Amino acid sequence: MQSNDNIVCIFHMLQIIIGIFGNSLLLFLYGFNLVTGQRIRPIDTIFVNLFLSHIIMILFRGIPKAIQVCIQKIFLRDIECKIIVYLQRVARGLSLCNTCLLSVFQAITISSNSPKWAKLKANAPKYIVPSCVFMWILNLLVDVVVPPYVTGTKNNTFSDLKKNVGYCSIDWHAITTFNLVIWKTLYDVVFLGFMAISSGYMVLVLFRHKWQVQNLQRTSVNPISTPETRATKVILLLMITFVCFYSISSIFIIVTEKSKDTSQWAIHMSAFFTLFYSTVSPFVLISSDSQILSCCNIFRRTKNSRPHSLKSQNKDI
Repeated sequence: MQSNDNIVCIFHMLQIIIGIFGNSLLLFLYGFNLVTGQRIRPIDTIFVNLFLSHIIMILFRGIPKAIQVCIQKIFLRDIECKIIVYLQRVARGLSLCNTCLLSVFQAITISSNSPKWAKLKANAPKYIVPSCVFMWILNLLVDVVVPPYVTGTKNNTFSDLKKNVGYCSIDWHAITTFNLVIWKTLYDVVFLGFMAISSGYMVLVLFRHKWQVQNLQRTSVNPISTPETRATKVILLLMITFVCFYSISSIFIIVTEKSKDTSQWAIHMSAFFTLFYSTVSPFVLISSDSQILSCCNIFRRTKNSRPHSLKSQNKDI
């Protein structure tokens, strides 16, 4: 294996380890929150769905790519390739949909208290679970048309791979002929559009909030409470991160699809940027979400209190 392949291998392995750790940690913290009876926010359900989609993406996109780069041999049959590519696309779609749902829900949360918005704000939490279930069903159905065009590579050596995603072959010509790429693009554009509108509205509300603070010189009349403002800034940061790396990875995917000779460099970069949001977003949330930080403190205090309780029990004995 060449030195460049060693570097790419290290980057992929680090990305997998960091991504799995971050998303699993957040799932554990939310589970700990639930077990200890802490207050569960409606938006936490969306976060859990987002982290699950990230773990699926890292497992079925990152691990096959790391095996291919590090070992340069990967033995996948047709059925295995169909399942892997299908779950990759489902996880990517879920990441987009859940990030969009986060943006829309937070925009509703910080909307004005006018009668027109009051009813929507009151009913929004009731629709989060059905919306998350709908996102799963929608993405499972949307990408079900892709597996028939996916096949395993007959030759398992890295150098002999033809036009493919690195370890499986996809008949892009057939997919393009049936306009599946166009429909998938429109699907993504719709959710990106909702994300852009809701994010723009949140930015407008935050600027209006800042302007009122500067002019009134007091926070007691703020239309948005401090926790809501912090949550909005965190979600906006997640939006920006998602859009940036989603756009970059999409460019590399298009380059890979349109090029006559598959560029392995483009495939590596596409895989890296596709997983970047899944890897980074948990740590953005951990460092910014007060609920997560308080959960960490509670867990730390609970862990530290156990040795003291054991000592007291030993003294009583």
